[in-house]
Amino acid sequence: MFDAEADDDLPDGGYNVAPTDPIRIAVKQDGQPRLTAARWGLLPFWAGGTKKRAAGWINARAETALDSPAFGPALRHGRCIIPVDAFYEWDRSVTPGQPFAIGAADDGLLALAGIWSPPSDSALPSTAILTTSPNELLSQIHNRMPVILSGDALSDWLGPDADIAELWPLLAPCEASSLRMWPVSTAVNRVGNDGPDLLRPVESAATLGLV
Repeated sequence: MFDAEADDDLPDGGYNVAPTDPIRIAVKQDGQPRLTAARWGLLPFWAGGTKKRAAGWINARAETALDSPAFGPALRHGRCIIPVDAFYEWDRSVTPGQPFAIGAADDGLLALAGIWSPPSDSALPSTAILTTSPNELLSQIHNRMPVILSGDALSDWLGPDADIAELWPLLAPCEASSLRMWPVSTAVNRVGNDGPDLLRPVESAATLGLV
């Protein structure tokens, strides 16, 4: 998907990734895309060893990230792509909250727009996912969604010298037709649970007319 060289000892994939877990990100180094490991939860370079936010920031609002002292430097000089099969979101209008999985309509990978920072008090770089307003599909259950990049935008996003103003249009919600959403088991609510069964569709009282 990224035509990237893979680092050695990349973390394994997971079906229930939690903040502070190591994940795979695509970055551009020396002009070439690379797949490398990072810790989910951005710790800005100036955070040092203070551990004021031990888990870091897992998400960054795209609308305000550029002006943020935590996210602005990374958005300018540390953009990355976080490849995922799917992500979870919860419908909190029902009790208990109903988890949904959201994946690509064509069953391919989703390329989430991310930012990363070099290591400060950890052995790995750290990373966060940029979020934006929801499209018509996600708005049924939540008021935010990840920024999802299309294939022709990947190279531009990773380019270290790209003009931020030219990248700004990429931070909009993706087309609803490019995604599918289905209810999954509340087993995903427990971080210790993992495995492909977490992505299996289940019957839900809150179907929302979704397919």
